[in-house]
Amino acid sequence: MKVLVIHGPNMNLLGSFSKNRLTLDKLNRSIRKLARTKDFECKIFQTHDEARVITLLQRNRNKVDGIIINLGPWHMSSSIIKDTLSIIKTPYLIVEQSDQSKEYIENTIFNKKHIINSSDIEQSYIKSLNQLVG
Repeated sequence: MKVLVIHGPNMNLLGSFSKNRLTLDKLNRSIRKLARTKDFECKIFQTHDEARVITLLQRNRNKVDGIIINLGPWHMSSSIIKDTLSIIKTPYLIVEQSDQSKEYIENTIFNKKHIINSSDIEQSYIKSLNQLVG
């Protein structure tokens, strides 16, 4: 199984707003460790650019079996990401840190059944990956 992980805006600054000083590098190491343990491959990207997300989704639509994406402030206004996910039909989950993204989650244009959130962002990623890969 192959999973595409996309970290959205400001995730490169995760250590600045994470309660437990989790950095993006530490989060990516945790994701890769789980991938080795569960025997799946993962591609990881971080971007602030919605157009880049669309390109990543389209280019990887036939190369991955699942998608994990962190939307942050894109929740309320990103109909293009929502449309692309609908068109490519690859299973996906959206991860968030519930206390950091509460407003975004409440006002999201995405189906809330796709949103995995926890007060610990790392646990949101772990939970979503476990749900996708079984």
